[in-house]
Amino acid sequence: MNEDEIKGTAKKVVGTAQEVVGKVANDEQLEAKGYLNQALGAVQDGYGKVRDKVKDIVDDAPATARGAIDSGRDYARRGSAVVARATGDNTVLVAAVAAGVAGLALGWLAWSRRGGRKTGE
Repeated sequence: MNEDEIKGTAKKVVGTAQEVVGKVANDEQLEAKGYLNQALGAVQDGYGKVRDKVKDIVDDAPATARGAIDSGRDYARRGSAVVARATGDNTVLVAAVAAGVAGLALGWLAWSRRGGRKTGE
């Protein structure tokens, strides 16, 4: 719980008290001030919660990125092993597969730089 959550909760409590006292004392201004403080407190409390969540996401980002990189390396190693088993010592086949993959990558890059497929084409 951060400072904004604490202050927001306090404003909501004060606002509720002001609302009740305003109703009992038949003071519409105090009652309205209570409603306002409750609303302001809810906004500040919500802001504090969002701020905490964003901080958690930012703090977890390096570990998440490391995990994604490790998974990518693992998939690349497994893919290389599968290609090696499938092609064996056939150098021509390996070159053809490499050229095909490079061609697909270049085609995808050119397509994505162009903005992808446009509607109506």
